[in-house]
Amino acid sequence: MKSTHAKGLLITACGVLIISPDGLLTRLISADHWTMIFWRALLLSFGMWLVISFSYPNRVWQQYRTVRGVGLLMVGAYSLGTISFIFAITHTSVANTLIILSTTPLFAAIIGRLLLHEKIQPRTMLAILLVAIGISVIASGSASQQGRLPGDLAAILGAFFLACGFSFVRRFPSISSFSAISCSGLLTAVMVLPLAAPLSVSQGDMGYLLIMGLYMLPVGTALMFLGPRYIPAPEVGLLLLLESILGPVWVWLALGEEPGSSTLLGGAIVLSTLAINTVWALRYPQLKPAVEAPAG
Repeated sequence: MKSTHAKGLLITACGVLIISPDGLLTRLISADHWTMIFWRALLLSFGMWLVISFSYPNRVWQQYRTVRGVGLLMVGAYSLGTISFIFAITHTSVANTLIILSTTPLFAAIIGRLLLHEKIQPRTMLAILLVAIGISVIASGSASQQGRLPGDLAAILGAFFLACGFSFVRRFPSISSFSAISCSGLLTAVMVLPLAAPLSVSQGDMGYLLIMGLYMLPVGTALMFLGPRYIPAPEVGLLLLLESILGPVWVWLALGEEPGSSTLLGGAIVLSTLAINTVWALRYPQLKPAVEAPAG
């Protein structure tokens, strides 16, 4: 049992570490955000196909066949989440984007209440209120800096769309998450192609995009979806918070992008609230978490 638990912790932590420099690579790419979205999504689609081929060598087509009907809503949610994420990270700070995206589980709790009729625990309702205050503090700082507020709003939309995707995963577990992500990448690339200039990408930028789309995102995502099979969802939530901390650290070390005082204060409110909420769920496991991390 202990070895299985340790395996889950290690798998999830590795996934978080692999995907945490995502914001830094996005910052290093000089292409416009539509072109970046095109290549990122297209390569992610292919990268997730490779993951599926490795994980289910004799059932690749069967995995993709699960993505139909309601599965298409999941694909659309992930596509809009990707577009929102890239717009956010290119129009506001990496710290703002990742901190706001860390609220995805709380959005999922609200969606679960509306669509799945799941009860929201009082502690989760309090967490939603405190997180809203934290995001308001972050947004107030962005409002004083020209051009950053739209990025914050896009990050909120990104958290909402990702929460929709996770809610569909929980409601329809027969749909392959990996296949849905792969299909969403292809859909996203097609959607933004008229606005992108794929052939304008420099050799250096393509190198970053290849690392991001073929290694970092598919491998990191696969590991973070696999980890919840071995450890409780609240522990997964705590580990995922590391991305919101490590991502801005990599950008600060490499590019000197320092979070402002509003980001630090609002981020402290958001991350501490989420951490306390998940620790409470671990301490009192009889209170079923509002959101559980999906399995691949």
